[in-house]
Amino acid sequence: MTFAVGNLHFVLGAGRRRDYVALARFHYRCGSPATFAAVWTIRHIPWPQPIAVAVLSYPTLCLHVRNRVLGLVGMDPADRIRFVNRHVRTISRVIVHPTFRSLGLATLLVRHILNSAPTRYTEALAVMGRAHPFFQSAGMCRIDPCNERKPIYFLFDRNRRSRRPARIGNRARRG
Repeated sequence: MTFAVGNLHFVLGAGRRRDYVALARFHYRCGSPATFAAVWTIRHIPWPQPIAVAVLSYPTLCLHVRNRVLGLVGMDPADRIRFVNRHVRTISRVIVHPTFRSLGLATLLVRHILNSAPTRYTEALAVMGRAHPFFQSAGMCRIDPCNERKPIYFLFDRNRRSRRPARIGNRARRG
């Protein structure tokens, strides 16, 4: 997909792990994501290397906030694991080169992931979510933690028109 922001022209497309590695030094967290399910990049047409990258990962199996929000608490552990593996992916990194920040590229990448992810739910945990609300700008629901030291949880449910995700567990059926 080709697009322009002002006089700048960009291409958004599938990427590779090496594209993440090229921009990893600009992310506030050290280390690589645990898994890579997919990578998307934005390239500025004259530049050979990516100027923005997003990594979609397989989810961690035990995440209390997800279990609470989706109503998975109390579900048989094996069923919960099968559900999470089948229906959830995690945006684990979104990085924009400092030269190209404040153009809306992070929001664009996240929107692309939300439309392209092979699962019903796409989530993200972000310590910087308080300062940079691009997950919300892209259409994800923000769930603040009970403890301010914990990251903010963001969730997108592709089957819902509203921002609030549907609960799927037994508790969802109660009035």
